Amino acid sequence: MSKEFQSKVVEYAKTAVNRANRATSEEATKQYLVLPFFQFLGYDPLNPDEIIPESQASFSDKFKNRVDYAICHDGNAVIAVECKRTGALTESHRGELKGYFNAVPTTKLGILTDGLMFELYSDTNAENMMDDEPYVTIDLAAIANGDVDENSLDALSRLRKGTFDPQNVGAEAKRKIFISRYIEVLDTLMKEPTEEFTRFLLDAAKVEGRRTARLVEEHQPIVRDSISLLVDKIILDRVGFAQREDLVRVSTAGPQITPPAPESAPPADETEGIITTDAELRIFQHAVTRLSFLVQDEAHYRELSNLEWRDFKTTFIVYYKQARRGRLFTFREGPSGEFRFEFSPDGNQVETTDLLSIDEPLLASYLAALEAAK
Repeated sequence: MSKEFQSKVVEYAKTAVNRANRATSEEATKQYLVLPFFQFLGYDPLNPDEIIPESQASFSDKFKNRVDYAICHDGNAVIAVECKRTGALTESHRGELKGYFNAVPTTKLGILTDGLMFELYSDTNAENMMDDEPYVTIDLAAIANGDVDENSLDALSRLRKGTFDPQNVGAEAKRKIFISRYIEVLDTLMKEPTEEFTRFLLDAAKVEGRRTARLVEEHQPIVRDSISLLVDKIILDRVGFAQREDLVRVSTAGPQITPPAPESAPPADETEGIITTDAELRIFQHAVTRLSFLVQDEAHYRELSNLEWRDFKTTFIVYYKQARRGRLFTFREGPSGEFRFEFSPDGNQVETTDLLSIDEPLLASYLAALEAAK
């Protein structure tokens, strides 16, 4: 997805969020949010050959089906849009959209929206029968807050006039549904590999030995660590670390990651007798890995390759370019294995056993270090 399109989407999302508090009725939602959304995608609400308001379809004279808008392609209604007041969207509203979708054979995409949330439906289970669940949900409020989901961006890009392909919607919807399912399964296997999955990897890796229950049990934690290492390597590769031989080393004893030694080492008398512990190396790796998820700006992402560490007799520090001015935090390992951090520049102290709990101060200290380096 191009950065230019992403920037435009974020800019539009912020505009929509600012307008949303004035969308106090369904009609206001249509005028202030829904029609501008389709204008943003290149459609002309004033062209009756392109967008039809209050579009009707019927199974019979007794059962009427109507949606707020139908978007046409080559003279046929291909997108059905049902609108509700901002903040009032519920699952019960899907029925109206489904009735129209199922009644109009040319309809390939259904959109249920309150102007900020856009639920996209296709007919992946049976042709011309709208699915019960959306294949993607676009949340403009989340996008405006910096949570830019690649799946949503891709869906928005495919919705644009001149890009939207009615014949390909079902296939793309199926693809997104399957990807979502596979990710869920892989996430579960990563956290707790099953016996079947472990046996599969034992065979694929040509590990010697009879596939006894004991062998499988011994290898399950190794499989989990191996998957975790693979994910770390992929992330580190994106920020420019994985090509460095001093960063990722896999020994025959099992997976291990060793972060790069600091490029500008302190005097010899300050490092004499110092042993950098596994916990300290783990802290550096965690900082780089988590920040790669937390930062939103591409420039900030690229600068992660400039993170370094330095080990002293009583402390371990992680910094950006300069050990003093660019310090992110000072780390000490507690006597019972707890992690003790002092974050720069405000001196915020955190003691925890859960590294995910330091996301907020970690990101704040990194951004402060970037700002201080300007």
